[in-house]
Amino acid sequence: MNAVRFVAAIGLVALAGSAVRAEWQRNDTTLAWTKEGKIVWQFSFDPAKGKPFFHPVSVNGGTSLTNFKPEDHPWHYGLWFSWKYINGANYWEENRQTGRAQGATRWDEPEIETRADGSAVVRMAVTYTHPSGRVDLNERRELKISAPAADGSYTIDWRSNFLAGEEGAELARTPMPGEPDGRFNGGYAGLSARLASAPAEVAFVSADGAIEEFTHKRARPFVPAVAANVTAGGKDVGAIAILSARDNIEGEAPWYLVQSEMRFACAAILAPKVVKLPAGGEWTLKYRLMVRAKGWTPEELKAAVGEWVK
Repeated sequence: MNAVRFVAAIGLVALAGSAVRAEWQRNDTTLAWTKEGKIVWQFSFDPAKGKPFFHPVSVNGGTSLTNFKPEDHPWHYGLWFSWKYINGANYWEENRQTGRAQGATRWDEPEIETRADGSAVVRMAVTYTHPSGRVDLNERRELKISAPAADGSYTIDWRSNFLAGEEGAELARTPMPGEPDGRFNGGYAGLSARLASAPAEVAFVSADGAIEEFTHKRARPFVPAVAANVTAGGKDVGAIAILSARDNIEGEAPWYLVQSEMRFACAAILAPKVVKLPAGGEWTLKYRLMVRAKGWTPEELKAAVGEWVK
């Protein structure tokens, strides 16, 4: 097991001409950056939980933009990563009584580096274990969280390197519409965000324009970036943009979005096709998440993608 490295830090940050107390909160299972005692973001790595995850995710400790383990889908973990099927075993849905999926997602204690300005790096080893006990996939995950800017905005750079086990790894999902046994809700797997519930409102925007056409309340754009703009009472609550690296997959990045009583965004990397990694095969996925108070426009998303590429 990796030892957790953590340095407690308390900083006084100048904001609007006054001193604002911002500090780290840490226990055996969570790391959080707080402002005036309110959680800005929190990363949980409790081994008793089904996945590592971020929740809440907010701007300046305000309303959370994420929704954690709602009754309709208790395996939705705010902002998290999960495969759907690996070599036929389901790692996504969990038994409602036991809270465990068919395939086991496990991780070592993370290595954590924090700085007084609110930036942090989290590194962890994750394994995906078949019900037979065989490890079919290993992951090295690195999360770089930036210091918050004066307006409360920050980024999370997410990098995951996957290495297939001795039997290889077939990464699959519910079949897509048009495929044999295809379903209107097929295709999701990977980095996902379960977004704030009503009365908050969520509008999806891509780097190519507003996303307004949904079939069965689902949309499947192929674009480099998608944002969820959250409002309440006509006022901005905050927004999360997800940028997918150009070398994650050939062609434009695929997405799976749900706009109903469930607000959901998934960088659905397997939507175009099932991916088969041979024994020892590798695949690296890179994302940037950008959290801010103001909603994103298509032009701003496109510019953010260009800046990230630089």
